[in-house]
Amino acid sequence: MQAVNSIMSTLGLNGKVAPVPSLSYHPLNPLENSEMTKAVAAVDKYLQSEQQGQIQPFQRLWYKAVTLREPPKAVLAPYLDNFARGIQDDKPARRVDVLVGAKQERGPATWYEILLTLPNAQDAQPTIDSCSTVPDHSHVAADGEEMDTAEKQLLNDPTFKKVIADLNLPADATVVADGWIYGSDTEDNEPRYITFMCYLRFSEHHDSCHYAAPLPIHPTVLADTFELVDIAYAPIFGGDDTRTIQDLTEPFPWQMYVRNEYAQHIREADGLQTRSDLKSLQVVQPEGASFALNGRVINWQKWQFHIGFNFREGVVINDVRYDNRPLFYRLSVSDMTVPYGDPRHPFHRKQAFDLGDCGAGYTANSLALGCDCLGHIAYLDFDYVTPSGSTATTKSVVCIHEQDEGILWKHTNFRTNNPSVTRSRVLSVQFMITVANYEYIFAYKFDQAAALHLETRATGIVSTHAMMPGETSPYGALVNPGVYAPNHQHLFSLRIDPAIDGHNNTVVQEDVVPMPFDKANPPANNRYGVGFVAEKTTIKTAGWADAAPEKNRVFKIINPSKLNKISGRPIGYKLIPTPSQMMLAHPDSVAFARAEFGDHHIWVTKYKDNELFSGGHYTNQSNGKAEGIRSWVARKDNVENDDLVLWHTFGLTHMCRVEDFPVMPCEVHMVSLKPSDFFEASPAIDVPASSQKLNKSTAYAPAFTSQGNGTVEDDAKANGLNGGKCCK
Repeated sequence: MQAVNSIMSTLGLNGKVAPVPSLSYHPLNPLENSEMTKAVAAVDKYLQSEQQGQIQPFQRLWYKAVTLREPPKAVLAPYLDNFARGIQDDKPARRVDVLVGAKQERGPATWYEILLTLPNAQDAQPTIDSCSTVPDHSHVAADGEEMDTAEKQLLNDPTFKKVIADLNLPADATVVADGWIYGSDTEDNEPRYITFMCYLRFSEHHDSCHYAAPLPIHPTVLADTFELVDIAYAPIFGGDDTRTIQDLTEPFPWQMYVRNEYAQHIREADGLQTRSDLKSLQVVQPEGASFALNGRVINWQKWQFHIGFNFREGVVINDVRYDNRPLFYRLSVSDMTVPYGDPRHPFHRKQAFDLGDCGAGYTANSLALGCDCLGHIAYLDFDYVTPSGSTATTKSVVCIHEQDEGILWKHTNFRTNNPSVTRSRVLSVQFMITVANYEYIFAYKFDQAAALHLETRATGIVSTHAMMPGETSPYGALVNPGVYAPNHQHLFSLRIDPAIDGHNNTVVQEDVVPMPFDKANPPANNRYGVGFVAEKTTIKTAGWADAAPEKNRVFKIINPSKLNKISGRPIGYKLIPTPSQMMLAHPDSVAFARAEFGDHHIWVTKYKDNELFSGGHYTNQSNGKAEGIRSWVARKDNVENDDLVLWHTFGLTHMCRVEDFPVMPCEVHMVSLKPSDFFEASPAIDVPASSQKLNKSTAYAPAFTSQGNGTVEDDAKANGLNGGKCCK
């Protein structure tokens, strides 16, 4: 992959871009176009030759993924250590995972997992290392071309067109069908399906919000052949009433639907005005950015790390170091699930795994200056293979920029009234995905106090269904006339592969608890009943734990072989878990079995190469056989003073409200990893003091007029704004 197409290190006042010297090779760089092209050619040739004997004839090949197989940690970790020291070792082999389907005109496709090695020599050919078929109980993810083709064939299907005609829809309405992941409601193996949520669009604008006019039908097609196999009629009454449009004696009241637009150009065309009292707010860095980007390796303040990107996880943060000390080997959003809470057919199957079912890379947005990110921005592109085997690019899927985050630290000496204050600046590495109706925004934030944060934002449009006038439901909320939004959950799984000054680490659960106290007979060590201490529990074997905010519970990743010279404690980083509500589906349900990571906040496993996805490798229509994190903890491996992986499940239970429509304001969560006895003093103590000379803020006053000599300070005084002291 062309690692960087639009990366910049300095943007001068004349607006010209100064390119960054490219680091042409890094073992974790995503595949280049030439590498993907070679891999596809090798797979084409291999399967065409095998077609003569070992595999069934096929009509065409359909590529799902061509992606880098990361080198084994035993090989890569020493390479990265030497790389950080400026030592260039022999390059690890570039290996490629290919997921490809042999599609026939009729019947299911055969899907192959192929591993190959790319040669070092420019003119040599790749070597096929292994080829196996995807098991019958596993289903590959969907892709955009598959969804588009399925929708087109559905809208032209005679049976579907007859059903639509029988609904007596308004003449000015256009039918829209959103392809959706089918989910699962059985432990039996089923064909791979695509289901649809259908809507009406009452505007000639394709950006019109069709979610304001849902159709109460849910067609399902075979994903390999796009043949229509079922049309389910959804309940249109409240409570546990399962009556559908087929049970009505009168026509369905389509006239109850009211357009509710979110796109500004449509709203303005409809005479709806936006706010007019917002002044411009600009983030300006006249000297350029403080970070340096070399290929995909970034240096900012004392941070250094590599930014990877793949079709499944999107951004992957690798080889994180602070002041040349290793902290984390790999960080990524491993998985997520969105189970819905309406138990009635066919709603009971609604459970998406947005990353595993669709791919964060394939659904990533192309970001724009001044919109998705503010300030002085560096961008990374994403190159990938299309279903036909050709290469394509999504421009600017990752934005990298600095943000002001308020006060970093401050103290005013009350005797002298002299303040010391620094403002916090963070480096944000951000990407955003659109999965049908929903958007998710992921930002890895690195701060000047050596802490690392993952911020997630859920926005977009809630999934909607039709409901008769006057009806309400305990399973959701009315958000527009005749429009019902069911309650649901968003559960994310963060994968943390630590390297706290080395790869042998231990996870310690730390609770803050009150000391024992008996008023009648007070103990000597807590005579007044005010004592509390940290209670530490070492996690020795693979397993799980949960957040406990009432105990101030944190999970420390420590290196037990290295002690802090000041505190005498093992050096470490602490995870501050987000105490979210976990999976609400019953433990005996298929939905629960599918969400392998969904019932506990914390999981600890022993590191194994390629164990990356907590929900299992194939989440699409998974039925409890995906062999994800539950199977890994069942091994009961040792994880004390060992190479381990810490996983954190967090998210939100979304009880829908009217204010979530027509587009939902962001729901924000933050997970933090902070140093704990890792340093011998505050790592932020050397951040320069904030100053007006540097920051050039201006003072506000009603009817502000410039007086004096025109300086900010004189203007402020002239307008009666004395202000406080600031470091100069």
